[in-house]
Order: sequence, then structure tokens, then C-alpha cells
Amino acid sequence: MALSKIQVSSMEDNTIHGRRNIITNGNMAINQRGATSGVTSGYFVDRFALSGCSASAVITSSTPTQFPTAITVSATSGNPIILQKIESKNVQHLSGKVVTASFFAKNISNATTLYASLQYAGSADNWSSSTTISEQNLGTLTTDWVKYTASWTVPSGGLNGLQLNILCSGTSTFTMGVTGVQLEEGSVATPFEHRSFGEELALCQRYMQVLRQGLQGWCTHSNGTCYWTYPLQQVMRSTPTITCTKDKYRYGDAVAIGVAMTSISVSASTYNSDTCAAWAVTGTASATPVQYRNQLLEPNSDIYGSFHFISEL
Repeated sequence: MALSKIQVSSMEDNTIHGRRNIITNGNMAINQRGATSGVTSGYFVDRFALSGCSASAVITSSTPTQFPTAITVSATSGNPIILQKIESKNVQHLSGKVVTASFFAKNISNATTLYASLQYAGSADNWSSSTTISEQNLGTLTTDWVKYTASWTVPSGGLNGLQLNILCSGTSTFTMGVTGVQLEEGSVATPFEHRSFGEELALCQRYMQVLRQGLQGWCTHSNGTCYWTYPLQQVMRSTPTITCTKDKYRYGDAVAIGVAMTSISVSASTYNSDTCAAWAVTGTASATPVQYRNQLLEPNSDIYGSFHFISEL
């Protein structure tokens, strides 16, 4: 049988493979909190937080072709910041390595100069103190969507967790738009890594999950106190904090009694964990539930709140 040599060059794989983007929800598509405007600080669309803003909005028109969603931030002074903290577990391979950020940005109105900076946490996932590696001036923002890039070398302290900041300056009331955010190992910005909606949602749910209805719990007292357990959709980064978006919620039993609770207080149980949320809700009941009967979480109106499970950085 004749043998032939295989040239090594014919086996080289020059394909750009996935799992490059260390940023979660870089296309801004996941928005579990549901806010579309008005956030000036704290979390906005999933995994992105804002700082120093006077206004913000989710926009779904006049965005770059491959990104149906973008966010805008506004300020009257200082530097509005769009930021994402990256968990230490996701950067353990980066000490001494070059990383490159890329994103699309645009001057919506009166925004002039664009900047990007990279920070690292003082200790693992502890942002009570941080160090800035460097802040880079990326030039003048235009009224077109432009792709910008910036690179840094990650020091050993970067293994504590990284934070990418995108910020701008401007005059009067100024507004900047941003989308398509990517941070990857290497000195070259590669095309944006598009992941499926379901995969991106699962990544976001490590840090935040929402529950509105359909859960079974049980009442232990005629005053309406109810206990709930919820197997979380993904293992969370840490045992979550549990909150309700309103001061009222509703549940009903399998027979006839519906109970609207107002002036509620949410208390996590000692059984609350990163895999299963457990909590109690007290408050003022509109009716007297039957003790120890199963109850179904059933907010039938937007006046009732959703439960949030949060383990953000």
C-alpha cells in the first residue's frame, strides 16, 4: 500500500474559536431586571453597572448592524461610566498576559472624548479596594458607531478579578451609546463572539435570577406568613441575597383562598444556598389562609412584585 506524507501546514487550524469573550452579555441582550431607562447608578442590563450618570436608556434602533440592542448613558458633568466586574474564577489564566477590549461607541449628543480603563480587585472578588492598571484615551467620539480597542497587561493582582470601565467626557448634557463589548486574551481584537440567547442568559443567571410566578410554598400561620424554596436555574456565584421588587405580593391555595400581602418583609432562611433559594415573607394579609396548605405564587397584576436572587460582585 502506498504511503503519503501529510504536510503539517495542512493540519493547522486558523479558525477563531469561541469562548474568547470574558465579558458576559456584551451584546446587551439580557435584561432580567427589565429597566429600560432611568438608572443612574448600580446594575442596568445584566452584568453591566453604571456610575456617575444622570440618565440612561436601552435603545433598539439606530444601533450597529450586528447588535440590535445598545445602552446610552448621560451626564451633565464628570464621566458617566459603563462597567462590568469579572469574577476571579474567570481570570485565573491571565496573569502576565495581554488582554484587549473592543466595543462600539457613539456620540449621541455632546459627548466628546472616549476613555477605557481596567482595574483589579484588592482581594478575590472583594471590591472594597481596587487598583487601576491604566486609563486610556481612545480619542474623539463621532456621531457614527465606531469600533474602539484598548489593551493592557494583567498583573498578578488581576487574578483577584477585573473590572472594565468605558467612560466619556462632554459638554452641557452629553450622551454616549455603547454595545458589542468584548474582553479577550491577546493583543488583537477579534470579531465579537456571538453566543445564543439561552447560553448568555445562563451565564447571567450565575449572578442574578428572577422569579415572578408558578412556585409552590406553604403557610405556617394564619397571619399570612409564607415559606418558599426555589431550585435555582444555575449555580450562583455565592448564596444569593433575596429581595422583592415591590412591597406587596400575592399567592393562592389550590382550593379557594387568594391572599394579597402588603408591607412585606423578605427574610432569607438558614437553608438558603447557591443552588436552592429559601426564604420567608411576612406582612399584612388581605385574607386568612389555611395553615400548612400548599400555596402558589401568582402575581396576577404588575402591582405585585417579583423576587430577585442576587450574587453580583
